Amino acid sequence: MHWSTILSSSVLVLQSTAFNMSPSFVLNRGVELGKMTLLSTTREVGESGGASHRASIDVVPSFKVMDMVARANELDEMGASICHLEVGQPVQAAPPQVLEAAKNALVDDRLGYTSALGISELRASIAESYGRYPDVGGKGTVDSSRVVVVTGSSAGFLLVFTAAFDPGDVVAIPTTCYPCYRNILGALGVGTANLPLNKEFKITAKELIEEVQRRRDAGMDRIKGLILSSPGNPTGACLNKEEIYELCEVCEREGIRFISDEIYHGIVYGSLKDNEATALGCESGRRSAIVINSFSKYQCMTGWRLGWVVLPSGDPGLADAINRLAQNVYINAPTLSQRAALALFDDDEVTKELDARVEEYGKSREVVLNTLKELGLDGPGRVAPAEGAFYVYVDLGEEARGDAPGLCMRLLEESGVAITPGNDFEDKEGGLGNQRVRFSYAGGIEVVEEGMRRFKEFWPKWVEGRG
Repeated sequence: MHWSTILSSSVLVLQSTAFNMSPSFVLNRGVELGKMTLLSTTREVGESGGASHRASIDVVPSFKVMDMVARANELDEMGASICHLEVGQPVQAAPPQVLEAAKNALVDDRLGYTSALGISELRASIAESYGRYPDVGGKGTVDSSRVVVVTGSSAGFLLVFTAAFDPGDVVAIPTTCYPCYRNILGALGVGTANLPLNKEFKITAKELIEEVQRRRDAGMDRIKGLILSSPGNPTGACLNKEEIYELCEVCEREGIRFISDEIYHGIVYGSLKDNEATALGCESGRRSAIVINSFSKYQCMTGWRLGWVVLPSGDPGLADAINRLAQNVYINAPTLSQRAALALFDDDEVTKELDARVEEYGKSREVVLNTLKELGLDGPGRVAPAEGAFYVYVDLGEEARGDAPGLCMRLLEESGVAITPGNDFEDKEGGLGNQRVRFSYAGGIEVVEEGMRRFKEFWPKWVEGRG
């Protein structure tokens, strides 16, 4: 039984073992169920001698990029000229059609609660949108009943991880990845197995099979899940369809839940533009993979807090569990955002506008890559492929002096350029975070050009230890 046991659509009970807790957890005052008592304050949890769930939460580090954002914003408010290359947030607003739809909804719509799964029109539009992938099989292949509209992909991760895994389970993640995978899983008491990236900064079926076999030979707990993003954050590396389909097949064969983070779909460059692949493009993926996506990146709707999950066709029980969890956690995704997002579909002008923005990202990408090349930072294995998303991830090696956070803070304070240290993205035991940094080029080409000009001036001073 999963650690989340949902007794009805309105009462959620968490197993007392979820975080090594005493048999008490707060959700509903005064309710007793067998050996489990639901108390009224978090202070009471663990007072009878068991360990508090806070022990799991305490291991969750801060999100370093947001720390950088906070300091950069402080300097902004003080009147400093700051080039924001730290956060993965498009500088453009949502498309005009979305803004107009939001205005209309404010006038014409009550904006009350919706179904926890999302409004039916939006779920249907999302399902039909997968028809653009040649291998999916056209409109109608993905049934809208499998689509859950969520409060951003972050809520999707939380719901899926909660419903799919038990405390003590092991989920495989890349050693270099979006930090919230590791942090949310850790807060839920779920362990992680780190998969080293290959020389192309990817995780393929080969790397997964090797880890599965290594753990089997060593008598270790087996891997219950795998989460990957393509395009990747922070690397920008993209899996081709053969690589994704092989992962789907291996996961189905080994009983591993494959969670495909496709939040940066639509933001790819070169030949990948017409060859982007989803885990839903193969039969094994449609049966068993979980796809998580968002309106934040390609559609430029970060603050609207809207995303979606496509659940596997072969596990109807998972959909029911996630529905009940969503009802209890946040009731529904923002109604205004859902109504506005409908304007994104079946409108060629919206697609043209968004694709034009991706072309602009491509120009900014070249500025970053060319500057790194001029500085001699483009050697083998130093710069990740940057095939998609809007990031360039670079290994500065010994020149980082083992202090990427210090480098980033000094660059911000002295040159007014905000970038993100690799510590956010790396397995802390590997130490690579102290020599890697991520540049985001989502902020507009003028900002990127100025930021890289300043970085080019700053870099020799850092290397020489001056200043």
